[in-house]
Amino acid sequence: MTGPSDDASSPRIAVVLASANRPELLGAVVADLQRQTRRDFRLVVSVPDRDSLPAEPLPGGAVVVHDRGLAAQRNAGLAAAPDATHVFCFDDDAVVRSDYLDRAVAFFDAHPDVVALTGRVLLDGATGDEVPRSVADDALAASISEPPTGDWQPSRELYGCNFAFRPDAVDGERFDPRLPLYSWLEDHDFARRAMRHGTLAWVHDCVIVHRGVKSGGRMAHERLGYSQVMNPAYLHHVGSFPLWLTAYETLPRIGKNALRAVRGGEADWRRERLRGNLRAAADVARRRFTPERVLEIPVAGS
Repeated sequence: MTGPSDDASSPRIAVVLASANRPELLGAVVADLQRQTRRDFRLVVSVPDRDSLPAEPLPGGAVVVHDRGLAAQRNAGLAAAPDATHVFCFDDDAVVRSDYLDRAVAFFDAHPDVVALTGRVLLDGATGDEVPRSVADDALAASISEPPTGDWQPSRELYGCNFAFRPDAVDGERFDPRLPLYSWLEDHDFARRAMRHGTLAWVHDCVIVHRGVKSGGRMAHERLGYSQVMNPAYLHHVGSFPLWLTAYETLPRIGKNALRAVRGGEADWRRERLRGNLRAAADVARRRFTPERVLEIPVAGS
């Protein structure tokens, strides 16, 4: 990896990786990025503590910053690259095809009205079973032999596992620091605000696999349930989400939690999520829009 070019006309690229308590995954995506066909980028690793860093040394020139919570960590990463003309954000369980940065920068150059883009996800473990690393590698190897198509379409979303934006074009928008922990819907909120400044694009030739690796330890289901209701309500309250989108993000999840809390193998943790849903709904009914209150909810078993 080399540093950004001194040529003022050249792109100054920053890649921000936010991770917590998953040093092996973070180390894998850092290693993957060293195989990018475009190497003139600044790597910024944002973690809550040193224990979250990989055992292997980071590449020369990499910057490490510390904060806690996805939105806050991404903001800390942006603050470490204030001169960047292009910022890329990847999850720590993303497997990034080697030409992603090259294709994305070329796309931005060819489409000056596009302020942010998200790529094509070949396989997504977040919507099903976790994708093994070998399967991810095989899928990407097969895809890179396909000739570039130039295909793209306008989007209303930036998928949090992989997206890029031009900071100047989005007028310095940042991630909402009031969304703590896993910052439910922080990517969707950022996309809605970026849309005010220009076009968002889904780009066929920018390719990743999202492995969807589950975090170690017990899932804090009641906390997640609280965020499932509170975060959309809060984002509507501050003007980021229209009412229809708030309902779309909230009601199906409450319904699924309520239905599956009655019986079946998911009943125990669905009840925890439903309890969080109801706690948040009670706060919203009292006009308390407090996403940070999720930190006050004890984690079961802790």
